[in-house]
Amino acid sequence: MSLLLFAISIETLITVGIVIIGSVFALLVIGALMSRFYRKVGPEEALVRSGFGDLAVASGQGMWVFPIFHRVENMDLTLKRIEIHRKGSSGLICRDNVRADIEVAFFVRVDNEPGQIKEVAQSIGCKRASDQRTLIDLFDAKFSEGLKTVGRQFDFIDLYDNREQFKSEIIKVIGTDLNGYKL
Repeated sequence: MSLLLFAISIETLITVGIVIIGSVFALLVIGALMSRFYRKVGPEEALVRSGFGDLAVASGQGMWVFPIFHRVENMDLTLKRIEIHRKGSSGLICRDNVRADIEVAFFVRVDNEPGQIKEVAQSIGCKRASDQRTLIDLFDAKFSEGLKTVGRQFDFIDLYDNREQFKSEIIKVIGTDLNGYKL
């Protein structure tokens, strides 16, 4: 009788051991799969996930991406420099009708807000969002027009003497609505 109890307890131990080993193995497999589907980015990047569900954005954190259901792209959120050169016959005409040769650098970036990131992703795409040529195509006309408009309000000497006022007037004219970007 005691031999039978011993045999049952060994069978029970083997069964319990197999269940425990199987459970641990299953958890490891699930953990490995889940770690493969979780994507993280740093503070100067954003993930834009499309596909099943709505367009989702994560910046400075991570999100779940299942390749069967989602497509994910990285968007660079770092500061980009756009230079405007107006020299010679295309120089800036001042209030006193003097033509000024100027070089102005504008610094733009995609605003680190989910709504703004979505707007940029939908309008020009994640890859093109930080492409220098695309940024020039998007903003050159607006920035040049802002320079011309504000330049007509200043005398030639005031452009140099009152640079901060010139800068603030340009920002007023250009505005803050840059389709998801900010100065």
